[in-house]
Amino acid sequence: MDDGERFADAAGWQAAGERTCRIVYGATYERLRHNIRALHPALDAWMIVEGYGKVLSRPQLDLHRRELCIVAACAAAGQDRQLHAHLRGALNAGAPSGEVAGVLAAVTDFMAPGQNSVVG
Repeated sequence: MDDGERFADAAGWQAAGERTCRIVYGATYERLRHNIRALHPALDAWMIVEGYGKVLSRPQLDLHRRELCIVAACAAAGQDRQLHAHLRGALNAGAPSGEVAGVLAAVTDFMAPGQNSVVG
């Protein structure tokens, strides 16, 4: 059975997701939760349990490295709003600013023209 199918663990995923999301978003955590709940309460629950609980809270890779991977993916995909959030999230999770800059430098060739100014 896949770990994500053990529904008895749902309360643990929620608690871990809330802790992880709070680290990533820092001072803007409450505003994020309010805004997502305003879209739909189920979306907020999904974000916390699935995204932050099951995925980002897994122990195999520390949070700051996971955030650096998200930074790279967002930068390469042109997801500027999410990129800004996860740039801050990587720093909030303990990634040194030099590592964040290194990730951006590594994916520059995959970014859309002009997008470099968004992160610069």
